[in-house]
Amino acid sequence: MLLLKLTIAPLLLLFIHYAQKRFGSFVSGIIPGLPITSGPISYFIALEQGKLFASNSAVASLYGMSGIGLFCFCYAAMLAKYGVVKALFSALTLWCAFSVFTLLLPINIALACVISLSVLAVLALASSKLKFKPDAKPFTAAWELPLKMLLVSCFIMLVTFISANIGAMWSGLLSTFPVILAVMGSIAHASDKKYSAYKVLNGGIIGSLGGCVFFAVIALALKFNFDIWQVYAVAAICSTLFTIITSHYVNRKQFAQPVTV
Repeated sequence: MLLLKLTIAPLLLLFIHYAQKRFGSFVSGIIPGLPITSGPISYFIALEQGKLFASNSAVASLYGMSGIGLFCFCYAAMLAKYGVVKALFSALTLWCAFSVFTLLLPINIALACVISLSVLAVLALASSKLKFKPDAKPFTAAWELPLKMLLVSCFIMLVTFISANIGAMWSGLLSTFPVILAVMGSIAHASDKKYSAYKVLNGGIIGSLGGCVFFAVIALALKFNFDIWQVYAVAAICSTLFTIITSHYVNRKQFAQPVTV
């Protein structure tokens, strides 16, 4: 189990890295918006803490998807006028405040779906109105990949280790902490690649919509007599298909023409 926890994150991040090089920042933002870290964490929680705990945790993660969207939109909105520290701090503060608020909400799949899908749909529309000049050159940073691998591996280990002591809601919420998007967005921002940072963050919002589908399936299916691996496989397929369709539509509409200001 320890070996799996240490290897799954680097493999997923390698996939994201090559997706960014091949398809650009928008697609590489969609992928970590999906449950790339929170999905494996949820799976390990299901194996270690049981289906009921994991199902309740998945509802919290479902609420947390809208928190990721709020983080991405807040950071994207502050890109043009503020530096990395202020933008990142403000976005993370908003994520923390929203996460604390969701602790007051009931563990209800339907309510979590309505709140998260509504919030993310509004944020996706609002973020499409933000305008940035295209970068002269694509963003690249050789040290970005090792940093993301280290941070995400440590994060997965930490959340799964403390999950039994912090409860299902906190486990689910912490698993959605936007660690990859924060790293990718802030590095691009610090490198003065604001358009690349914007596309990463905008992609994170779209990916979070797919994350909602993933955790809705998990929260519901774990209540029935299915094998754990079957539940997560079906959830991953549904989430991926939904995200491909949604991102194709958004990418065609939003990025078909070069952005000029």
